[in-house]
Amino acid sequence: MKKTLRQCLLPVLLGCSGMAQAGLLNPDFSQGYQHWQATVSWTDQQSGDSATDSGDLFSTYPAAFSLAGSSVTLTTALQAQRELWSLLMYQDLQLDAVGAGKALWLQFNLKALLSSSDDFYFAQLRDLDTNDVLDLSAGGRFNLTGWIGRKLTLEFGVQDNDFVLGDSLTLSQFQLESRDVPAPASLLLLCAGLLLLPRAGTGRVGTGCAATGAQHHG
Repeated sequence: MKKTLRQCLLPVLLGCSGMAQAGLLNPDFSQGYQHWQATVSWTDQQSGDSATDSGDLFSTYPAAFSLAGSSVTLTTALQAQRELWSLLMYQDLQLDAVGAGKALWLQFNLKALLSSSDDFYFAQLRDLDTNDVLDLSAGGRFNLTGWIGRKLTLEFGVQDNDFVLGDSLTLSQFQLESRDVPAPASLLLLCAGLLLLPRAGTGRVGTGCAATGAQHHG
């Protein structure tokens, strides 16, 4: 019964997010946990009682959340006879618009340590209105341009399902920045220019360039 509850609870908790704010705030955790929220599910070892708490819980459950420079780690843990077995950390936001010819990119590192395949973690960007999800669980770089102007929540979670605590998820090196959209490849520009030349005496060059362009796209 207890294990079935653990397997089902975390996805249900994804509906806890609220009103989105402009931009991603405190992404480097230089202000501690400010602007971030958490949800913790726990079971009391002695009484068997279980509950879920939500809000600014980082000081309440120091065994579950820890900071080290610009990184934060979520860890399923035992604290005061409570098994903290399901952890969610999130921030609601609305991405600011970028200028013409710009794209918005999110980059971060992610490391998960799980005691078995029964346990799981996730990282995702979710639309609060439509529940559309962008999977971020591999870490790395993500183009968020198509998500600008939407009410979003950035969510990270880890959950123990095998009753062996100590599963962890570490997030670090957050960067959210706009970058220039890359210009078209110079070879394609050259081919386009050559194709505009008079066909007389240039048929072979134009044909060869078109073939090169087809190979490039393929």
